[in-house]
Amino acid sequence: MIRSGLLLLLLAGMTQGVEAAPPRQVVILVDNGYPPYSYEKDGRAEGVYNEVLREASQRLRDYRIDLRPVPWKRGLSELEAGRAPALSPPYYRPERDYMGYSAPFWQEQLAVYCRADIMRAPRPHWPADFLGLRFGNNAGFRPGGKAFWLAVQRGEIQLDEAPDTQGNLLKLINGRIDCYLNDKLSILYVLERLQRRGAISAEQRGGLAVAASLNGEQAYVGFAKRGQQRFPYLDDFIRQLNAVLGQMKREGRIAAIVEQTLRAAPP
Repeated sequence: MIRSGLLLLLLAGMTQGVEAAPPRQVVILVDNGYPPYSYEKDGRAEGVYNEVLREASQRLRDYRIDLRPVPWKRGLSELEAGRAPALSPPYYRPERDYMGYSAPFWQEQLAVYCRADIMRAPRPHWPADFLGLRFGNNAGFRPGGKAFWLAVQRGEIQLDEAPDTQGNLLKLINGRIDCYLNDKLSILYVLERLQRRGAISAEQRGGLAVAASLNGEQAYVGFAKRGQQRFPYLDDFIRQLNAVLGQMKREGRIAAIVEQTLRAAPP
């Protein structure tokens, strides 16, 4: 009995001496210029998608997410080279053979905004009725579908890129481009902020018109296919992240975070 008691005490001491391994930090590069979904403010990753990932990070068992805002094109380059494990929030593009994808966690709605004078005559057919126009685009983004980008390649639509939504909207208002294609919520959000700051007038904002509504894009977290040797934990991290994001969607938490983040956003 004495020996048994001593053995139990020794085992208890050994168990207490073994500490659980701390969660592994996983870097996710995030777009620094895509409000209200993902942007940088005072060096911090802000926006709807980043708040979703922060809550997901707290729910993960073995990992914690480190969000690092970067220009979108740089994020794509880092992922393609395998120097970064993950990037948020890409749309699904099968031609990006260097990128794997999480489960989708939010649905965006794409819209084409043009100057009102461009829309004096209706343009019901996308993109055939928009040939000959100059479009703004966020650098590194490829919205609009295959027919749109084929027209760009043929020179039937001119493309003028800017780093972010604000830059493109200012070019549109100032007449440097004819139309701009992006997520509708992002466009409305940035227009509202520009007007509240006095950067544009109500009359200038009213000079824009919704020219077309297109099929929405889904948001994902992208993962480096060529980073498996450098980041051997990626497959397990993706499995855990997908499980957490799925649970958050079922609970209605992602929709609630979207609403809360937009309501609390400063002008």
